[in-house]
Amino acid sequence: MLDKGQIKDWDGGPEKPVAATVPVAGVAGVLSGAGEGVPTGERVTLTDAQVSARKRRGQWIALALFAFVILIFVLTMAKVGGNIANWGTAFE
Repeated sequence: MLDKGQIKDWDGGPEKPVAATVPVAGVAGVLSGAGEGVPTGERVTLTDAQVSARKRRGQWIALALFAFVILIFVLTMAKVGGNIANWGTAFE
């Protein structure tokens, strides 16, 4: 909690509570919402099939990301390698 001396022009009164906003459903809620979740107390329990599907999907995403990084590396080295052949003539 802040003291009166910590904030300039503070009258010392209590802070006003922030009103809870009602989430808007659909696309309008996504575009205009604050992006905060509303706690409902509900929990989701995944089945074994859902857990294995999530794991498999994560592995494929990791593999695709790794392949993309390798592709970018190979393309970069090919472009740099082409310029190394002309290294001596570039400064003449």
